[in-house]
Amino acid sequence: MKAIVLFTLILLTFTAKSQSLKDALYSGKLKADTGAVIRKGDTLKIKENIAQKVEDDSVKMAQKIIADSIKKEAIAIEKENAIAAGKDTTAFINTDVVAETLPAEKTIPKDNNKIWKSFIDSITASIKSEVITSGKLKKGAYSVLIEYEIKPDGQININSVVSDPQNSFLEGQIKVRLTLDAPQMNPVMGTNGKPRTVIKKQLLNFMK
Repeated sequence: MKAIVLFTLILLTFTAKSQSLKDALYSGKLKADTGAVIRKGDTLKIKENIAQKVEDDSVKMAQKIIADSIKKEAIAIEKENAIAAGKDTTAFINTDVVAETLPAEKTIPKDNNKIWKSFIDSITASIKSEVITSGKLKKGAYSVLIEYEIKPDGQININSVVSDPQNSFLEGQIKVRLTLDAPQMNPVMGTNGKPRTVIKKQLLNFMK
């Protein structure tokens, strides 16, 4: 009910203000955005455009004030209900603060281990379906040791790919995929608080 009454009062206020601004424009008392004074000799179209802009701005301002007021009142009512029910109210924000002014929740970046695992799982699936099935590999078990480094800027550099038993086709296919699709990692900080290069190793096992 309070929100409806408030809405009516604000709307009437801005309507009256908008009308007075229109009158000022048509009488030549108000300046346009360019600094030129609108006088009776100016074209009606220019006057109407400026008057409409003033009215639109007034309506937008009124709508924002009404929306903020409704949100604040809703929070206050919810808080009152919680107090009446004997619930903890520490989670409620101050009702004088509009909800949309609250800072957005920060997005926490993924951990490097999670980023790398997701990447390796994707690469492994690709190798199993596209490379291991190739006639260039004999049947048997293959172990592949990957050595890579995370640069200070978070970029991945593949140092070496070695397979056992040795197979250049398998090694080449894995290295190409790793190099082309390597993800952006979070820089690793050293004890001095500055990003540093970190060398890592990854072992993959395949069976044909």
